[in-house]
Amino acid sequence: MTEKLYYVDPYLKECEAQVVDVIREDDRLLVVLDKTPFYPEGGGQPSDIGYIDGVKVTYVYEKNDVIYHVVEEEVKGRNVECSIDFERRFDFMQQHSGEHLLSGVIHKLYRGNNKGFHLGEDYVTIDIDIYPFKDSMVEEIEKEVNNYIYMNEPFLTYFVDKESLDKVPSRKKIDVEGDIRIVEAKNMDCCPCCGTHVLRTGEIGIVKILKVEKYKGMSRLYLKCGKRAYEDFKFKHNIVDILCRKFSTDEKSVIKNIDKQFEEIFNLKRGVSYLNNKLAQEEALKLMESSKEGYIFKSYEDKSFEEVKYIGEALQNEPYIVVLSSLKEKNILFINNSDIELSCGKVFKEHIKKFNGKGGGRNEKAQGSFCDIKDLEEFSTFLYKMIKGIH
Repeated sequence: MTEKLYYVDPYLKECEAQVVDVIREDDRLLVVLDKTPFYPEGGGQPSDIGYIDGVKVTYVYEKNDVIYHVVEEEVKGRNVECSIDFERRFDFMQQHSGEHLLSGVIHKLYRGNNKGFHLGEDYVTIDIDIYPFKDSMVEEIEKEVNNYIYMNEPFLTYFVDKESLDKVPSRKKIDVEGDIRIVEAKNMDCCPCCGTHVLRTGEIGIVKILKVEKYKGMSRLYLKCGKRAYEDFKFKHNIVDILCRKFSTDEKSVIKNIDKQFEEIFNLKRGVSYLNNKLAQEEALKLMESSKEGYIFKSYEDKSFEEVKYIGEALQNEPYIVVLSSLKEKNILFINNSDIELSCGKVFKEHIKKFNGKGGGRNEKAQGSFCDIKDLEEFSTFLYKMIKGIH
């Protein structure tokens, strides 16, 4: 049985310990100590990482009251120095403690129950058996939980046996045989937990709900606490600051200015689309007038493929086989509006790869792309010979 120093003092960063056992298990090397400051993965909280006598500890887990430290190489000594990555540990303490308060507030205000918890490297999620989760609820919950934080009340941790469970004001039903560890912030939250926590609520700093989405008939809340929330605010504030400078406005007016520009862009695009259609119709007339057969072939050096497709649309009701290319963007369009039985998609599927191209489509239309203009021109020539041969 390993002595769990992280329960005695969750702020302990370093300590001396004795190596009890070194185990080779498959491709892993495990170290067992008589006592450890390393928290093993459990209760939704990732394990600590750090060093044992300078050897990196990459993962820690517990089995049958023994804590196993996965190390990158063999630990030589018997009396060793242990040090954990405390910045990571304290981050997890902030997130885990913030999640407890948030879950307690949700239960208090809306009788919602935490049905799932994940503490990731970037954000925390909790699954609540309430759906839908309204914006007004999020606002009220955030206000309440952060007021708890400002009160800077203590977090209490203690073990209780089965006979004492009835005295624990837990928001979760507890049904165990042995002793169980309780984490409690009085008048805020109380529930069984094996994780590490801050000593006082003020150390959480802030809790911010990032978004809420539907998940298996419940609501999944994404949140950040403490330093993570600060870094998230700093990142988003920088974005807002850049937008304000670009739009020459302040934070209160930036959304209005963005909406205005979106409307202007939409109107411009609509105008450009109208002009492209007009130009495409004129070009389609020229192509039909110059065509002496039932097919049209044309390569454009200066037109984008978008412009080429406008021309194709202008020809879609005309009885031609059409092959149009954009040499500028190395794309090709193949259309069959004639009475000849010819599947454009099948032709592309069977032949375009021979010319180092890729693409596909339906019976009446297909399009493809190439990395090299020469390949595009050779494929276009292949189509020309094939179509001329069946006319």
